[in-house]
Amino acid sequence: MPAATGYLLRFEGESNRAALAVWLSGDKQVDIQHVDEQTIWISEQQAMERLDYFRAHMEAERIRAAAVNRPGDKPSQWLTLDEMQQRAEAHWIDAVIGEQRIRTVFQPIVSVQDGETTVQGYEFLSRAIEMDGSLIPPFRMFSAAKARNRLFALDRVCRLHAVRNANRIDDRLVFVNFIPTAIYTPEHCLQSTLEEARRSGVNPQNIVFEVVESEEVDNIEHLERILHYYRTHGFRYALDDVGQGFSTLEKVERLKPDFVKLDMHYVQGVATDPDKQQVALDLLRVGQAVGARCLAEGIEEEADWRWLVDAGYELFQGYLFGKPELEPQEVQLVLA
Repeated sequence: MPAATGYLLRFEGESNRAALAVWLSGDKQVDIQHVDEQTIWISEQQAMERLDYFRAHMEAERIRAAAVNRPGDKPSQWLTLDEMQQRAEAHWIDAVIGEQRIRTVFQPIVSVQDGETTVQGYEFLSRAIEMDGSLIPPFRMFSAAKARNRLFALDRVCRLHAVRNANRIDDRLVFVNFIPTAIYTPEHCLQSTLEEARRSGVNPQNIVFEVVESEEVDNIEHLERILHYYRTHGFRYALDDVGQGFSTLEKVERLKPDFVKLDMHYVQGVATDPDKQQVALDLLRVGQAVGARCLAEGIEEEADWRWLVDAGYELFQGYLFGKPELEPQEVQLVLA
């Protein structure tokens, strides 16, 4: 979905409508189209150039903006002027998506046997690339996409780029993040992902699509359709950040993922915190009951790692084993 190139501006209240008339009579450079007596359409560039004027001479808190391409388009969401500014300042993400300036980085996922680590796979994480070649932090990338209503496009580009790199780690697990609310109809939205996976020549069983969602997924049936689509085509899926927010034990029981990842909040300090230990053991119990492999993420201290190994966790991820790197790294650690 391309980014909208202009805004509907709605000036609410008699004072703002009077100020609107004064402004339009004096600003000969503005190119606007009238929608009604309190609403105009204006290009994004001109709206931003006049933002300070609106704030200085009008009741800015009573001005609403909606990103649309044409005056007759129906607005999907009305924004405050501050939100409009945030959205406009995030325009750089449109070029990132259009030019597919995405780089995959790799963080190892290990198991332990006889006290020694073995790399079982990698989480494939996406980073946007600045024009100078530097990497953009993921939170900035996805925040900008959300502000521009481009989450679907960014999620798709990142997902395809990760799958395209899947053959770089031989016959190991490939964890690929996806945002379920950015997928509308799995049969259509995920077709290109399926085709890219086939082209990569990687065993579908090695590709694990990981549910990443910071907000509540309102339609659990929709998520089940997506996961069913993945599993029907030979892939596996993981539920991330279990124990926090959306990912509860009840969701694990209902969705029956192939992998569950204990949220790092309960991992860090688990060796000495009885409450965190109980959460970790509860997830282990539920995960094993549904046939999921349990993974602890965010491990930074060896004491926490040892406790989780002794508890029965099978897979581990975190800075103790390696940060996300531009090339897949091997890990050689011995549990003392």
